[in-house]
Amino acid sequence: MSTARVSDAPRPPAVLAAEALQRSAARARAQPRADEPAAAGPRIGTAAPAPAGDASAALRLLQYEAEVRRVQGEQALLMHLVNEARSLVPYGQAIVFRRRGGGRQWRPVAVSGLPSVDAHAPLLVALGRGLARQQPGVLHDMKSLDLQSAGAWPGLDERSRGVLRGFALPRGLWVPLPDAADRVDAGVLFLREAPFNPGATVLLRRLGQTYAHAWTALSGPRRRTLGQARTPWMLMLLVLLLGVLGAMPVRLSVMAPVEVVAAEPQVLTAPIQGVVRRIAVPPSAPVKAGDVVVQFDDIQPRNEMLLAQQRLAVAQARDARTAAAAFQDPEAAHELATARAEYELARVNYDYAVEVLARTAVRAPQDGVVIYTDRRDWEGRAVQVGEEVVQVADPRRIALRVDLPTGNSLPLEPGARGDVFLDNVPFGGIPAQVRHVAYTPRTLPGGDTAYTVMLAPEAGYQPRIGARGTVRLYAGEVPLAVQLLRRPLSALRQTLGF
Repeated sequence: MSTARVSDAPRPPAVLAAEALQRSAARARAQPRADEPAAAGPRIGTAAPAPAGDASAALRLLQYEAEVRRVQGEQALLMHLVNEARSLVPYGQAIVFRRRGGGRQWRPVAVSGLPSVDAHAPLLVALGRGLARQQPGVLHDMKSLDLQSAGAWPGLDERSRGVLRGFALPRGLWVPLPDAADRVDAGVLFLREAPFNPGATVLLRRLGQTYAHAWTALSGPRRRTLGQARTPWMLMLLVLLLGVLGAMPVRLSVMAPVEVVAAEPQVLTAPIQGVVRRIAVPPSAPVKAGDVVVQFDDIQPRNEMLLAQQRLAVAQARDARTAAAAFQDPEAAHELATARAEYELARVNYDYAVEVLARTAVRAPQDGVVIYTDRRDWEGRAVQVGEEVVQVADPRRIALRVDLPTGNSLPLEPGARGDVFLDNVPFGGIPAQVRHVAYTPRTLPGGDTAYTVMLAPEAGYQPRIGARGTVRLYAGEVPLAVQLLRRPLSALRQTLGF
């Protein structure tokens, strides 16, 4: 009974594939190239020496793939790819590129020999731009690239071309790393001095598939974008969901700045034309009725009062002398009426001067607090008659003034609800109701126009006069789509005129 020889036993397919790969690589190395002179020594980018036997090469390939499967973590896998693959295929540099969301921007994520990647390095920037300008679908398969050839980088700027031309490893081989859905969002670029022969290309293709499978297993399936829905019914379901949400009724609302003001303040205006000497009461200080609040410069009114007083004394003396002489002198009796008229005129001028002098001190008409900005804004300032200086208001009677921009206005009615959020009260809001809305807008200091809306806070809320914040005003119910698209549609309508 004959015994079977070991060489006749069936061998695994992986071993047969590795043997065929090694035989192809050996034949490629045995054929000299006409464009490459014989060199007496190894150099970067040349083919590896032939292994001692096909079985040892297959065993090395199986051991390498087993080593890849034992790598833990995505970053460790990428570092293994760019650094350890040269034990099977010699190369000078390996760079892993990846893109997000199926876009055209390729980012380096791993570089051989470096612990971290500087994405702003000139070579990496130039290679990323060159990959981004490749035709769609070209990078889905292996591709030989010549860094010094202008035809391999269509549309690349001259600065990036200069960086690629000056690199010491001009020959490249792009190996895609597809995911489980056969989408190519990552790949590795091997660079060396000499072109890659067919044997190295076949081996790198297999290594690319091995690393791609391991990467997919470590990272899981990549999430799909909206435009990559698997079936049309998912898009239909999404459209239906958006339609239902868009038709959901909500209250039409708008946000606007708000300020707490006095409800019915007493405005103290300038009674005369002059210069404010001082304001006797600091801002927000309480005053009593009759207290002096604003004091004007009284030098000129006081001098005019003294002159009027002297004129009155002269006119009074002349009138008395004329009246005494009228009993004996007929001519004095004729001048009596003129002297009496001059006396009355002097008295009127004196009374007016006294009244002007009294008006230089502006007094509080009621009890309350004084409202104005700052003393330095008024002291030494010349004002005209009727110009507002300060206000005296009851701090318990307040209102909320809202400047509602005309481009964001709502159909508000008295009694509409609003929620006030003051800057000095970070938590909670103050409920309020619309008291009245101005029919004509006013011009704000910045040049914009706005409607003035006055609100009254509900009972129990007493914010401080002068506080500022934001208010949300509510109108009737509308679909959610109207609330979200109201401003864009309004701007589009005003632009296109429909």
